[in-house]
Amino acid sequence: MTTPDVTGLVMLGAMLVVPQFTLVHPYLHLLIIAPLLVFTGCHRSKQELAKGDGAQVETVQRKDAMQFPLIGSAVLFGLYLVIKVVQKELLDVLLSIYFALLGSFAVFSCVSPPIIDALGMGSLKRFEKSIHWKVWKARDAEDADPIEISCSWFDVLLYLPCAAASIAYAITKKWWLNNLLGVAFSVQGIQMLALGSYAVGCILLAGLFVYDVFWVFGTEVMVSVAKGLNAPVKILFPKALNVTPMPMSMLGLGDIVIPGIFVAMMLRFDGAHGLTHQPYFRTNLIAYELGLVATVGVMHVFDAAQPALLYLVPACLGASLATAAYRGELSKLLNYSAAKAEAKEEKDE
Repeated sequence: MTTPDVTGLVMLGAMLVVPQFTLVHPYLHLLIIAPLLVFTGCHRSKQELAKGDGAQVETVQRKDAMQFPLIGSAVLFGLYLVIKVVQKELLDVLLSIYFALLGSFAVFSCVSPPIIDALGMGSLKRFEKSIHWKVWKARDAEDADPIEISCSWFDVLLYLPCAAASIAYAITKKWWLNNLLGVAFSVQGIQMLALGSYAVGCILLAGLFVYDVFWVFGTEVMVSVAKGLNAPVKILFPKALNVTPMPMSMLGLGDIVIPGIFVAMMLRFDGAHGLTHQPYFRTNLIAYELGLVATVGVMHVFDAAQPALLYLVPACLGASLATAAYRGELSKLLNYSAAKAEAKEEKDE
């Protein structure tokens, strides 16, 4: 039986291939691929968290959520200064090397689980290696943090085309290879980040709402970085094919991952309360889509870049609160904590 994340990956694959041969209107392209990324990432996040102690998930707590806009602002302004100061050719080379390495692992991590499961390769003998890279610390120190490598021969075989695609992007900068890496980063980002509670989600979204509006409307920084950074930190949507240069619309990965981890929390909320019809997840996914519609609508009317979170944050927060109010579960939602939900599940077991 095909799982939702596999269905999402197949549809994402189609949206990477089809637009290379036939033009898909950039607005329609955006409105299809971004919700697909959120849908797929949410189900991958649910699967990852189901692993329990073995899950490789970073939980965002209140302090992290409050610091995120400040750290993001510092990084964004730093990139802006780098673009202005560093020679573009040198910057492109450095970014190409960095994302060639990072992208190969992101694509592999994205596609390997369903392929390994489908082919029954999960039981193969694995090669285990621990690399002690903090040579200034004792090997048995608590903060030694060795790099753990675990792979089978099939993992290595599967990694090769992923690495080839990443290297091909670094060399050619093809828009569809950019999108391939962007898709992998988005799915992995939603999968590997989890909000600790509904309150934390509200703080994070509210802070990034202000961050996005300020840096887009208040300065030229966001737009300059998005256009000047030749890296797969955005999804590209061609406005015409077979022309040089190819005109593009774009959507930053942050406008996918940040709302995505909130929608993923709504999927976990449904599961924690035994809501098999997933009312919170479905309404939030629809709200995300409507937020994107509002973004492209205003962008089209005013012919100017828009901070997508200006529309996506109220859409997601409003949908979750409206659903809870309609179902009479407002208190449950406002007090929801992932840690408390896990403790309750363990107690019930």
